[in-house]
Amino acid sequence: MLVIEWQDCLSVGVLEIDIQHKLLFERFNSFLQACESEADQDKVHRLFWFLEAYAVTHFTEEEKLMQASGFPDLPMHRKQHAEFAAEIARIKERLRCEGPSPTLVSSLTTFISDWLTRHISQMDRAIGNHLQRSAP
Repeated sequence: MLVIEWQDCLSVGVLEIDIQHKLLFERFNSFLQACESEADQDKVHRLFWFLEAYAVTHFTEEEKLMQASGFPDLPMHRKQHAEFAAEIARIKERLRCEGPSPTLVSSLTTFISDWLTRHISQMDRAIGNHLQRSAP
């Protein structure tokens, strides 16, 4: 089974953000499992839409923390979030048209795994460092 794994090295040191990241990994793996088990299309679509909505909610929460703490790289971070959301919208349309084909699921897994790992280990870690330095 395809799976993306949470690793402790991805912790950004902010419990709220780490919990949300772990849930993103768990929910994406639920989506992959549904695709591999050839679950009904409605379940696959519901899981994907949940992921999409949860990512937006998570991004909003992160951006609120950045705004409140005066995080200097907020514009760049927002840009990356917007680019991720745009790619997810494109994938959602492909999923709607094609269904969870092995090719689509494989490319989605690669995209999500690479993006989350890179974004968390670089951009989100910078937020964690900033929040820890600015904490009273």
